[in-house]
Amino acid sequence: MRKWTLVSFSVALILLLTTWCVHGQDLYEPNNHLGDATGIDLDQTIGGSIFPDRDVDSYGFDLNSPGILKVILESIPEDMKARIDLYGKNFNWITRKDASNVGDTVTLEIDIAEPGRYYIVVSDLDGKSHNVEYSFKVTFEPIADSMEPNNQFGDATGIDLDQIVSGYIFPARDVDSYGFDLNSPGILKVILESVPEDMKARIDLYGKNFNWITRKDASNAGDTVTLEIDIAEPGRYYIVVSDLDGKSHNVEYSFKVTFEPVADSMEPNNKFGDATGIDLDQIVSGYIFPAGDVDSYGFDLNSPGILKVILESVPEDMKARIDLYGKNFNWITRKDASNVGDTVTLEIDIAEPGRYYIVVSDLDGKSHNVEYSFKVTFEPVADSMEPNNKFGDATGIDLDQTASGYIFPAGDVDSYGFGLNSPGILKVILESVPEDMKARIDLHGKNFNWITRKDASNAGDTVTLEIDIAEPGRYYIVVSDLDGKSHDVEYSFKVIPESMSDVTGKIGDATKQGGTKTSSDSTGTSTSVGSAGSVAASYHEATITHSGFDFSQGTTGEYPTYDGEIIGWQPGAATHPDYPRDSGYLWWRNTHLDDVNFAGQTKDIGEVDLSMVREVPAKWDKSPLVPPLLVGHTIVAKCYDGYVKFQVISVDPTDESARVKYWYSPDTAFDDTIS
Repeated sequence: MRKWTLVSFSVALILLLTTWCVHGQDLYEPNNHLGDATGIDLDQTIGGSIFPDRDVDSYGFDLNSPGILKVILESIPEDMKARIDLYGKNFNWITRKDASNVGDTVTLEIDIAEPGRYYIVVSDLDGKSHNVEYSFKVTFEPIADSMEPNNQFGDATGIDLDQIVSGYIFPARDVDSYGFDLNSPGILKVILESVPEDMKARIDLYGKNFNWITRKDASNAGDTVTLEIDIAEPGRYYIVVSDLDGKSHNVEYSFKVTFEPVADSMEPNNKFGDATGIDLDQIVSGYIFPAGDVDSYGFDLNSPGILKVILESVPEDMKARIDLYGKNFNWITRKDASNVGDTVTLEIDIAEPGRYYIVVSDLDGKSHNVEYSFKVTFEPVADSMEPNNKFGDATGIDLDQTASGYIFPAGDVDSYGFGLNSPGILKVILESVPEDMKARIDLHGKNFNWITRKDASNAGDTVTLEIDIAEPGRYYIVVSDLDGKSHDVEYSFKVIPESMSDVTGKIGDATKQGGTKTSSDSTGTSTSVGSAGSVAASYHEATITHSGFDFSQGTTGEYPTYDGEIIGWQPGAATHPDYPRDSGYLWWRNTHLDDVNFAGQTKDIGEVDLSMVREVPAKWDKSPLVPPLLVGHTIVAKCYDGYVKFQVISVDPTDESARVKYWYSPDTAFDDTIS
């Protein structure tokens, strides 16, 4: 009997090891974090395994246009209850689709409005593991609408009269705005000539000041629609096309705008809707008349750049003002004369192309029978790398290749992403910078976590950041100006990797070489080693969960002495307008509320380096605008017996946990320096 038991145990062990070895051959692992997502192609059948228990598999792919995305989980193990989650380029959760029963196939279908990188995550709702593969395919039907984006008046597509115009109502609840100019009173007719057969169309008409005037609705889906109205005032008008049922359509509609003029030579320009269109580098003249008059002018800018408005001559008793407004009539800035008769020059960085407006006026409200004159000039600064001021929009670059960019406009930051296939020494060399730019290089990891930085000592200095990289994966560098200035001269840089067999062996050499290296010990502590061998900062790492955590002890705590816990909704059960509860977001809740308002005591400082937070903030975040735990953000919170600051490394909604690095303080000051 004893021999039979030993044999049975041996057989079971062999079977267990065999199963483990089979699952160890999953070519897509590790891919249980979005930062490790496996890159896949569209229309390709992909196979994978949910193994071990509670495994999740992440896959990333690129979409180059709006369109209809479909993820089809074609085959799954018969005891697997499948889930598909969809995330956006910034790792933001979008939607999900769950199987009703084990063994069911699952299809997720959704309209995609913005191009970019997307991620799907496959998992088992019951957290089981499976020794049989699942397979899926991602398909995409592009819908390229040359008129988009035009769902806001400021982005309305300019059209000509008597021109057939086509567009798509896509995605669901899309609206399309079109703008056109009428030079006199007359009869306006908008004819929606063809629509998709399942589209119940609406035409809205708006005036030059974005004021709603009238509308015409279809009686049935597929009906043509004609809107006809008398127009009393010349100016710019807008029509908006939409579907009354909020549906999306992959078939175009088409329309035409016709106008029968009723001649009227009067055209005022004291309102934005009546702004006189002007050309760049053109001398323009006008009168401030009568008293209190203001004159508006509109012009188009096709790229970022430096705008200059030069009021070259003014009446001798006129104290001039220039105001600048954006495409949505939003005020931006102004420049005033110091004295009557002074000329005025307004200069500003323009970050976004579009329509802009200037308004000329007299600060004293006087009228003048002598003309003023001005000229608008523009120096384009075209950066092919933009937009890249967020990690999700980071520009992909190649290693050992010189890349160039502009820090423009003021306060701009430029993000670049690249992949490293092995451990080694990473070197980022900022080869040239504008002479008035004090440069900074920041390095971030695959989960957008901040790692280290290097700053220039003086404006115009080149900068080299060098660091040992222990783990392969995707990394990001961010280039910025320490003084927040803008520059119309390019900087250039190069990323150079040097492979090595033993990264950790070189950490000890950091002090000998006068460099700064980072390392982590095995109890979860991140350490920065200075040139003299001193420890500049030492941060603990921990996984915080719903079970609670005690930061002063560095362990899972027990009520009432632990500091707080992870929850899937905002403390106090309020609803944040951007982060709804039960949607994959997690919050940190203090166990001990303040004694006056009995409210939570947490503060999201934003995407800042943990070492930059030196003291407890004066005010805490208030309901309902308490944000969740966002990767890369630094949080300050009240503890049972002190305070903590922690930076979010990763968030796992599946098991309500977050990985953080932190610093605990018994008082309101955070002193990270340890000799």
